[in-house]
Amino acid sequence: MALTQTHLNTLVEAWAAGTTSVTIDGKRVDYRSMRDLETAIAVTAKAIGAANPLHPARPVSRTSVTKFSRG
Repeated sequence: MALTQTHLNTLVEAWAAGTTSVTIDGKRVDYRSMRDLETAIAVTAKAIGAANPLHPARPVSRTSVTKFSRG
């Protein structure tokens, strides 16, 4: 069975609903914990070449310098 974006969407919807039970292609999978479901989401995202929707890429941090003058 090839993983698809639909599988990832289903897993993320279950995570957002707070449930650990997912039905994909007529097969029900019960994850033991939310952590296991999060792992399944990460593995599925990586398998299809997508970013993990639970941990989006962090924006580049910006550094600023403040200059003071006494004079």
